[in-house]
Amino acid sequence: MTFILRWPAILVLLVLVLASLGAAFAGTVHLAQLPIQLPLTADQEATVNALTWIEVGLWTGAGLFFLISAVRLMRRTQAFWTWLIGFGFYGARWALAQQNEGGGLVANVQSIDVNAYTAPAELAANTGGTEAQVGILGIILIVGLLIFIIDAVDRAHWDKQGA
Repeated sequence: MTFILRWPAILVLLVLVLASLGAAFAGTVHLAQLPIQLPLTADQEATVNALTWIEVGLWTGAGLFFLISAVRLMRRTQAFWTWLIGFGFYGARWALAQQNEGGGLVANVQSIDVNAYTAPAELAANTGGTEAQVGILGIILIVGLLIFIIDAVDRAHWDKQGA
């Protein structure tokens, strides 16, 4: 049964690795003023222009720990704690970005429109919005719950084996 849970969790983690390390790379290219042209949309360019080195470091940390977690899931070793560290980096980067916008973190979270989740197409079109980003954080939390369940099943299996 864990096969059904394990591989979707691994695939989502690998997508998170690509997204996190891609954002870190784009931020590094911009901040270090490297002579590389990246194919970015106007929204992505505005996001990259607002990044700081701290945010680039948080993106990189999240990507690396999500990668370690994916590898540990593939090897059937305990992956929950590495996922938790990666989620901490990802959440810290999100909170820092929200703090730098508009009215701050608390005001942005309080302004979330719960009815926005009834229209997933609009959320997907505006991934920079607070509602979409909170939805992504929710998906990452669900993946973490799956990883926790998979780790518990693996631990029970290894305990039966006497390892």
